[in-house]
Amino acid sequence: MAKRAKKEIFKRIRLNLIDRPSEIARLEIDQDKLEELADSIAERGLLQPIEVTPRGERYLIVFGDRRYLAHKMLMKKDIMCRIEEIDDIEVLIDRVMENIQQVNLTTFEEGQQYATLKEKAGMSLEAISKRVGKSPGTVQRRMDILRMPESFQQALQTKKINVTVAEELWSCRDAAKREYFLELAIEHGITKDIARQWVQEFNKEIRNLEDASADRSRSPMEYEETPIFRACDLCKGPVEYKYLKELRICPGCFKLIIDAMKQEGT
Repeated sequence: MAKRAKKEIFKRIRLNLIDRPSEIARLEIDQDKLEELADSIAERGLLQPIEVTPRGERYLIVFGDRRYLAHKMLMKKDIMCRIEEIDDIEVLIDRVMENIQQVNLTTFEEGQQYATLKEKAGMSLEAISKRVGKSPGTVQRRMDILRMPESFQQALQTKKINVTVAEELWSCRDAAKREYFLELAIEHGITKDIARQWVQEFNKEIRNLEDASADRSRSPMEYEETPIFRACDLCKGPVEYKYLKELRICPGCFKLIIDAMKQEGT
């Protein structure tokens, strides 16, 4: 890998000479956040130049894609840039590192960044781990998200479920049931423990059916009898769906509420 240039050059460059990254970290750019950034630049000016690298007679953005878009939104003609001559691999690594440092990067997007370092920069799992300051296990788990079904990836991208719930549901042995559990998780909101309990109960049911193959009185496709658990809204503990009280309150918490109401009435 080429050494980084020691000399820094700052220059105002016309926006029509600057190219955006071919691979954008986010699936979607938050327009509200972009407008807020544009308003801030309009009021206070650009506090930090973007970084670009020469590519022929044009320039490629290394850092600062959102600042560049905000300038376009403000109909500005140029932007202050820090120019540094670096090769494509360094551009890739620098851009990924900046993306990973974004506090609002989703776990799916984070996995994409690690995969980019592995596939396009040729970095090993250990090298990525050291570079980003996270354990090899965490890096691998984020990359494993890219192997999940698209429905799981979209749920993670839109933050409808968290990564630990997704990992538990992904371990379900049946694809149709897995999707059913995902729909329940998105609709009602569950914890990792609830997700694990759903999958364990279902997998146990399947194993029992397989072990009892001599008994043909029950079809292996009859999965509806699998107990479905949800989280109590108060104590967050697992409770079987058929025992839920109003507002998904488990029997124990329901009794506490009733007792409290009785005490207030005395």
